[in-house]
Amino acid sequence: MSALSASPFELAIFDVDGTLNGIELWWPDLIRQGVQSFAAAEGLQLPLPDDQQALAVVGNKNEEVWAPFLPAAEKHRWRDLRALVLPLEVALLRSGVDYRYPGVVETLTGLRDAGLQLALASNCGSEYMAAIAQGQGLAKHTDWQFCLDSEGVDTKADMLRNAMRVAETQSAVMVGDRVSDQLAALEVGIPFVWRVNTACEIRGADGHWDGAPNHLWALLGVSGSAPANPA
Repeated sequence: MSALSASPFELAIFDVDGTLNGIELWWPDLIRQGVQSFAAAEGLQLPLPDDQQALAVVGNKNEEVWAPFLPAAEKHRWRDLRALVLPLEVALLRSGVDYRYPGVVETLTGLRDAGLQLALASNCGSEYMAAIAQGQGLAKHTDWQFCLDSEGVDTKADMLRNAMRVAETQSAVMVGDRVSDQLAALEVGIPFVWRVNTACEIRGADGHWDGAPNHLWALLGVSGSAPANPA
């Protein structure tokens, strides 16, 4: 019997960028704009990352996200680059443009209708999480949202533990797209479903989700139903 079919789940925890939202739609162009602006302000000549280089930092946190785009002598100034780019990103996510993958609302609604509690877990700060949760409409489709600024959180594994604590269950599953999501699930001892993507390849996942609502419903052993007017 597989880890996914061993028992019905009471909680599903989702990563956000690359799992529910198409970060590839905005991040590469945005970080190139940020690097270019930083270089101009500091009188530097910096190479602009290509899409693959930009997306390679997705799933990381803090310095691991920003420092790779700066030269060795400037890596300690990763907070300055973040301070330049983050307001632009927040504005973009709150602009009314829908960056959610097709079927995300149906997926979440179907799981909720089946009785699962839902949480978000992302290696980001509270300002970014608020922009995602509110600007992209994910708050109303989930019960809790956890980030690096959440109380008692230092790692993504801490977010999973907090979600399981508030949901009062050990019967949980993690759905994500990056190795950081898989490692967090392994640390807390829950199954991991990989949201299949072309940016990375993950081995040893307990399930592979192709993005279709009924596919994840079937993986988690529930019968979902799409809402009449998803939003």
